[in-house]
Amino acid sequence: MPLWEGIEDASTMLPRIWLTRTKDSEFYCELLEGTPNVETFMSFLCDSKSFWRQHFDLCVLNGFALSDDVWKPLRKIDCKALNESRGEEVLIEGGRSTADPKNGTIRFNFVNRPPTKLMPATWFTKEEKSSKEFVLQPLPEVDSWQVELLYQNAVRASSSLGEGIEDILKEEIILESDPGFKVVVWRAGSVLSMKKRPKTSRLFSFGEVQHTLQRGYGQYTIEGEDDENALGPVTHAVFVIHGIGEAMWAKDDVNMMTTYDELNLLRTTFNKKKVASWRSLIVHLVSFIKDECKKCEKQKQKLPEPPNRVEFIPIEWYDKVRSPSHALMTSLNAVTLRSIPALRSIANDVIFDVLMYLTPEFCGVILDSVTTQIIELYSTFQRVHPFFIPSGGKFSLIGHSLGSVIAWDVLSILKDNIERDVPKGSADDPIILDAPASPHRAPSLTSLDKGVTDNSIGYKAYAKGSESENKHGTWGPCLPKKMTRTIPFIPEMTVFLGSPVGLFLTLRGAHSVFDEMRAVAEAERASLIPCDNDEAEPPPVFNVNPIICSPFSLPTKALYNIFHPRIEPLLLPEGVAIQDLPPPIFLSPDGKSVRLHVKARQVGDQLFRNLGSLSNIFDKSIEHAAAAAAAADAEAARKLGSIESSKGDRAQRPIFEGCIKDREMLFKLGGNTHRVDFQIQPGVIDNEYLSAVTAHSSYFCNDDVIDFLIVNTRTSEA
Repeated sequence: MPLWEGIEDASTMLPRIWLTRTKDSEFYCELLEGTPNVETFMSFLCDSKSFWRQHFDLCVLNGFALSDDVWKPLRKIDCKALNESRGEEVLIEGGRSTADPKNGTIRFNFVNRPPTKLMPATWFTKEEKSSKEFVLQPLPEVDSWQVELLYQNAVRASSSLGEGIEDILKEEIILESDPGFKVVVWRAGSVLSMKKRPKTSRLFSFGEVQHTLQRGYGQYTIEGEDDENALGPVTHAVFVIHGIGEAMWAKDDVNMMTTYDELNLLRTTFNKKKVASWRSLIVHLVSFIKDECKKCEKQKQKLPEPPNRVEFIPIEWYDKVRSPSHALMTSLNAVTLRSIPALRSIANDVIFDVLMYLTPEFCGVILDSVTTQIIELYSTFQRVHPFFIPSGGKFSLIGHSLGSVIAWDVLSILKDNIERDVPKGSADDPIILDAPASPHRAPSLTSLDKGVTDNSIGYKAYAKGSESENKHGTWGPCLPKKMTRTIPFIPEMTVFLGSPVGLFLTLRGAHSVFDEMRAVAEAERASLIPCDNDEAEPPPVFNVNPIICSPFSLPTKALYNIFHPRIEPLLLPEGVAIQDLPPPIFLSPDGKSVRLHVKARQVGDQLFRNLGSLSNIFDKSIEHAAAAAAAADAEAARKLGSIESSKGDRAQRPIFEGCIKDREMLFKLGGNTHRVDFQIQPGVIDNEYLSAVTAHSSYFCNDDVIDFLIVNTRTSEA
């Protein structure tokens, strides 16, 4: 029995391997035509830092780049499903894509990407690039079955009962898919192989290009396949809204990952960590069971079920406002200088996103695009996973960079639509609050429909005021028209990564709005105390401590602001000193366990503050005495009626200094967490400036963030 070269799969029933490719040959042809010369293009390809060098394998022959596509195999579980489908459509990659064998395409279910090509194969052309590198090109099925028949004849002829291989060596097959080539059985010494050669051979085969055919694809692994297959069904779906610069990262000549690529990497790491934790638990449990079995013969203890899967779905809005045919992009390109193109591109493709969102027209377009996508994907996801909702599946939101502001505004509009028609009592049982009337709020003409006015505290309020009148702002966007479409669910959790929400709320004047809500809540509570005599002590059942945290909340069960600017100071009274603000919580699975070097740094900072406080005792005593004297004078003046308020004068701002010391902060905005602001734990050797720059683009691969998401998405599996 002779030896065979290129036989990776010697099984009798050769299974088909399904492959896909992402780029068409026409793309490379256009790239070649646009290249000034071959030398420049070849040096570009050979650059180790080149994007194409890292992502695509181009065959180089006779000093020129060929436009050969690189076919990559699908996951093994998807190949098996397609082989059993009998030509019907099959969900692959955990439901993220749909394979259509009849049309030979793969379409994406949750992202806006062009379909990719799909092809089954059993035989492959082995194109060697070097002694250690080669590319496998699938042979079309119309030719594969003829090659397989020739191979089987050669195997039988070379067997012990065969008639010999001599006649088989004379046979040849003309490829229908490539009539310029033929396939023959080739013998080199005692080794046989299937060769693809030109139809017309040259003299002595000098300079002739020939390739070895390979039967079967061979052993391969797809990163993340085993981990995802080990998990249970999907029980949590997270919509991720991208931030600024996505138009730049999506360019082919920019070596940066898009949000789609980052989420693929996040999903792989996320699943790997979940499976590793589950398997570690099983190892300990099995060891425990074996020890117990020595004492008793009962082995009915059930092993823990595998954790369920979490799906991350990108929400892309940049292409809705940055279409090349849009008049804005045409004008932007016209006014852009051609000098220093790299900096111009950063200004146009990154910074310009923020400027557009500050414009009511484009803010409305972006919010409408994001809301529409979430509504459509909400329906698509349930169609792909029909048992998701019946089994208790949950939806959540993640916003990165500017995407966190968009997520905040989407929830603001949802809150306004939920609370707009909520009755404040009834005719039989009205709710009457002994609270001061809300100051007049000037509605914006750009945020209300024609003929409609609404002075309620909501996203339609307009930041307007002067020194002579009460200044009120808004906690939501200012839009050219009212939005009635909202997302169809209340998020299980909302996470802001690298969030500038605090800056946007400050620009919108939201602090005064939150402060007014706190004052109204304070007045409401005071009106419920059954005490007719102002000088009498209230019953002990009532809490008379002042309300410190604003009762403002958004329709989400939990909210985490992994900040750049903070949000919590805006939910506290405006008079609270900076040194009295509660520090943000370090990001950890339980909110308490921090690394040793972080704990040491906290202890050092606390000692420094204590030493500093000793030197300020004398100054503080003078300040407290002055404050007490001023308060006594104000109280005496109030009782004597000596203070007359002039028209348009503001009420005296209360002093809140020291009012939150040693008090637990419970922010209603945080939902189940009671806190809002979180920060990533610093490294052992950490530069604050460098960390601030790098952290903004590395949240999705940060271990602390991933562990935090694993723990907080696990609640839906209870």
